[in-house]
Amino acid sequence: MMKIVRLLILGGLLFAALVLAQRVLPDRYRNDFTDWLGRLTAPNFDWPPDAMARSAQAPLISEYQRRGYRLKCYGSLRTEYKIGKNDDYLCWSLIKSAYDNIPARMVTFFFAKEELTFVRLEFPESSFDRLQDYLRRRLADKPRIDQIPGQRIGTDVFGKPLMVWLAPDGLVTTSAESTPEQPITLLWSRSP
Repeated sequence: MMKIVRLLILGGLLFAALVLAQRVLPDRYRNDFTDWLGRLTAPNFDWPPDAMARSAQAPLISEYQRRGYRLKCYGSLRTEYKIGKNDDYLCWSLIKSAYDNIPARMVTFFFAKEELTFVRLEFPESSFDRLQDYLRRRLADKPRIDQIPGQRIGTDVFGKPLMVWLAPDGLVTTSAESTPEQPITLLWSRSP
């Protein structure tokens, strides 16, 4: 009986601490804390980047909601929320991990005219080596566009060179190097 009482007290204290943290933390930390809590029960993302393909918006959203993703969707996108100039809708969800249980943060699906255009996955910096290992194995037989002589692929926003693979229905892009204290992005772009 005492164990149950102790567990209830401990649970109550933990709940009170969570409520207090939500009220007193600055917005940035509150969002980070809320996201951290959400990732504890979030699903693993397992759609391989070289298997991503053209998809209609409504069935894709329904499928991921059925799988337990808590998608937050928005239309009438402002320029800063778009990847492609025609993107008009996006849905994002927290994820716990991706592929080979690589710790991850979130997945975002971008749509234009009700068709999937981009899929962006965000990983913490600490996942860089594991993500690189997964991509080397998974995409070993796919051409690396950035390794073709004369191709000028460019860099990410932090000045790190990009790696780009040609997949069956698009391109897979990520940074070749990590940037300290910055997330790693993996981007699938649909072929035109």
